[in-house]
Amino acid sequence: MKSTLSIPIAAAQTAAQSKGTFISLRTKLLLTFSLLFLGAFGASYYWFYTYVTDLASTRIRTDLTNIVQAAAQGVNGDELMALYKEGKSNAAGFSDDPRFTAQLNWLDSVHKIDPRAWPYIYVKGDVDKEVVYVVDLWARYQPDKAAKFQERYISQGKMVNGFNSFYLFAEKPYTDSWGIWVSAYAPIKNSKGELVAAIGVDYQASYLQEVQSGIQSSVGIGAAVLGAVLLIMVFLIARALTQPIGRLTSAAKLVGEGRYDQDLSALLHSRVKDEIVLLSEVFVGMAAKIAQREQSLIRKVEELKIEIDEARRQSQVDEIADSDFFKDLQAKARALRARSH
Repeated sequence: MKSTLSIPIAAAQTAAQSKGTFISLRTKLLLTFSLLFLGAFGASYYWFYTYVTDLASTRIRTDLTNIVQAAAQGVNGDELMALYKEGKSNAAGFSDDPRFTAQLNWLDSVHKIDPRAWPYIYVKGDVDKEVVYVVDLWARYQPDKAAKFQERYISQGKMVNGFNSFYLFAEKPYTDSWGIWVSAYAPIKNSKGELVAAIGVDYQASYLQEVQSGIQSSVGIGAAVLGAVLLIMVFLIARALTQPIGRLTSAAKLVGEGRYDQDLSALLHSRVKDEIVLLSEVFVGMAAKIAQREQSLIRKVEELKIEIDEARRQSQVDEIADSDFFKDLQAKARALRARSH
């Protein structure tokens, strides 16, 4: 009959011998802390990147708003309208009219105050959403980029909005073949206070890209350094935690092979007790009890062997005594003794 303990013992042996992917505790700790670091850093980076980007965008929009409103107030609306109605284009597509030069000088003054600002002035066209350029500052710096004098353009609404009130186009910078920009528009009044034209400013927003690139490069270097330091720290901590467990594992294997005299004094003599020290104490006690039980079992087996041998010998003697040969031998011995008397 099988012992009731044989089934769980067999199951435990089968489980112990089953194959599976081994991942050390040290590796698990490294992976866990690395994932936690990446998650925390990613969230922090996203918040910081968004915050600084929004801050830079707000600064650009504020600067643009101030420069557009100031530029609109400095335009001579009467002179501008007279230029538009009476001015003539030259061979380059601009105008040699002194009023054109005067307007261009004012736009250039605005640009020199803030070199990121590139202003231009336009009036309403004859059809819906049409605007007519009068002066474009690019005519002084890069004529091939400038709108010509009295050049017509369908604005699709964004520039037309500037005829009535201040209008900021593109909360976020947009990109074209000449760079990254944010644009704004504001109305221009004549001496009677009438809204007669509008001024637009294309504002270079490459500063925002520089801020974003600076964040990416500096944060990237910081993340690499911090990540390396964190991994080293986690590795050292994991090593300090897993080394005692490794010693206990090796000792357990030796105990399983019958070598009970394992020295775990390095784990037991600690100023501060923790779970590993307690586990070591339990393990040492368990090994000692197993050794005692094994010795006791050996003694009992020896005693049982002696009893079995004695019983076997007695059985053999009884078997000989009960045999006919032995009985006949006893009868002959008794006859010989009788004759001698």
